Amino acid sequence: MKATRFLYVLFLAVPLALVAWLLNRSGAYAGQLTMLIFGLALAAIIPLAGVIGRLTDTLQKYYGDTLGGLLGASFGNVPELAIGLALIVHAQMHAANSATVTLDFEVIRGLLIGSVINNILFVLGSSVFLAALRNGRMNFSADNAAGFASMLALAVVGLALPTIATNLAQSNPETAKIPVTIAFGVILILCYVAFVAATQFNVGNNRGKRAKREEHGEQAGAAVTVDGAVVLAEPGEDDAERAAEAKAEAARAAAEEKEREMRRTLRRGQPYAAPLALVGLGAATLATVVIAIILVSVTDNVIHNTVLTPLSVGLVLFPIVCNLGEQAGAVVNAWHNRMEGALSVAAGSSVQVALFVTPVLALASIAIALATGTMGNPQLVLTIIFPALELIVLGLVTFVFALVSLDGETTWLEGLQLLAFYAMVVAVAFFLPGR
Repeated sequence: MKATRFLYVLFLAVPLALVAWLLNRSGAYAGQLTMLIFGLALAAIIPLAGVIGRLTDTLQKYYGDTLGGLLGASFGNVPELAIGLALIVHAQMHAANSATVTLDFEVIRGLLIGSVINNILFVLGSSVFLAALRNGRMNFSADNAAGFASMLALAVVGLALPTIATNLAQSNPETAKIPVTIAFGVILILCYVAFVAATQFNVGNNRGKRAKREEHGEQAGAAVTVDGAVVLAEPGEDDAERAAEAKAEAARAAAEEKEREMRRTLRRGQPYAAPLALVGLGAATLATVVIAIILVSVTDNVIHNTVLTPLSVGLVLFPIVCNLGEQAGAVVNAWHNRMEGALSVAAGSSVQVALFVTPVLALASIAIALATGTMGNPQLVLTIIFPALELIVLGLVTFVFALVSLDGETTWLEGLQLLAFYAMVVAVAFFLPGR
């Protein structure tokens, strides 16, 4: 309840950021409110991200897990998308200033890698640490965790391979960066679509060997060959197992039908609730885009006039603010000993950023460059070519996540280890010279 009230209070930052931005453009306060705008815009993103999460949860209640899960997957990283697109447009608007363009793209790449790192190390680490102190050793599905780990490993390959290939190329690599970005971007998005199909729509997950065998007309008790000798299967055991499976399947179907009927009843009883939630979702998304534009408009000024660097802003500050919604969801799930939910929130968001947000922003950058006629300037195109330091950290984070989730259980010490790793990343981001 206190967290909800705090969220409502933070909503004041949305109009205040807009007012401060307008005052900073002209008049007596022109150019004097940069730091205030930066702070207010960061604060404004927090409630907007929280509202987007709440509205997708509401729509899931009215339309079911499939549509709700799809909406959650689509809108879960709106802040990162909004800030990334705003930075791309900002770079295009300041194309004549190469220093500003370079800074903008450094922040974008830091934001993308930083969101993955933040979700795994900070969001998951803090959730495990706090919840395990309360609940003790907590268990989760090692199979699901392995699925997330494999998708993160795929993302590391998809982001690292273009960088390695272009750096090792004998000829001029600049001409290959955009075609490689398009190819890898499409591949990563297709992988993400497959990930959503498998996790949200259960495509291919509900048909076992028995179903396929029965589909081809094979019956229990059929003759099989062992070392050339014909033996008979045990018909009684097979029939009993098949009957149990049929009964369980019927029970699942009945439960699903009951849930669908409950949702239909809910929609009939509250016919305007779901449409209003959709309108609210659109409004919150639009407000996030506006705040992202305001934030980006002062970011370069803040970096030039403070101790902040593009790496510290992109890799640490922006991801922390953008992921506070995931932070709250993961902590609540873990606190109530629902580690499966906490793992899905943290790791699922990381997969989405790596496999969807990153290639979408890269392809959008290429589309904007084509529309503005700036494709001839490679500095104005966001390619899937990342700094070596960020890729190394991403690879290490994926490796550590796989180690922590390998056994299907976790303790407060493992949460502390993830947080310690994140503290090291933060120290490098803030103290690395020459950025």
